[in-house]
Amino acid sequence: MNFHKNMSSFKLLMIILLFGVVGTAKAQELTIYVDNWPPYNFVKNDKIVGISTELIETALQKANIQYKLVKYPFKRGLITVQSTPYTMLYTVARIPQRENEFAWIGPLHPRKVFLFKLKNRTDIQVDDLEDIKKYRTGVLSGGSVEQFFINNGLSDDEYHLVNYSEQLLKMLLIGRLDLIPGDPVDLAYQMKRAGAKFSELEVTYFISDEGGYYMVANKETPADIIVKVQQSLEGVMATGLRERAIERYVN
Repeated sequence: MNFHKNMSSFKLLMIILLFGVVGTAKAQELTIYVDNWPPYNFVKNDKIVGISTELIETALQKANIQYKLVKYPFKRGLITVQSTPYTMLYTVARIPQRENEFAWIGPLHPRKVFLFKLKNRTDIQVDDLEDIKKYRTGVLSGGSVEQFFINNGLSDDEYHLVNYSEQLLKMLLIGRLDLIPGDPVDLAYQMKRAGAKFSELEVTYFISDEGGYYMVANKETPADIIVKVQQSLEGVMATGLRERAIERYVN
């Protein structure tokens, strides 16, 4: 009788342990890397904020998923997420070169990228990619524009790499760069924050409207987590939060 009682207790203990392990696995915290790209994601008062951040955090909280946000240089974030389960990174352009390297959650934003100059720089004229070589052009290290340049035969000594997107406008405004990539939303916000007007910038060349901007996840992240976050994000987008956030940050 004691034998059967002990066996029953053992089975009960194993069930408790098994469910404890499963529960722990399901509750594993996501590490989400974020680079500095105002107004989509950036640090303000020691807190990671921004349009993309609001969308992502709202979706994760509604899905009851545990996470932490970690500021990280963009290129290093891409490399880390490729090799580390339960990690993610936003805001990332969905381009063919990256398609099979990640699981994709989004889109967060449409994508339309241009090269900009200061409007008073009437000496700068870009009609084709070859003209870009004449000027000091800034590019985010590991970003989609660097990949665009590589694909079109530009070598890394023909453009200047930075680790954080927000460095580009600062360098343009003090004359250390002639051209920078960007979209109207991010540059309108950054110019406003710099005490300047977006109208002081001028588009000189169209780069791409390929894909959109997403959050990427390590491919070994459980599929049910990816689906849960995607569905939650779609619900958040349907509320108009993105449009309201853009209005608050840019206007």
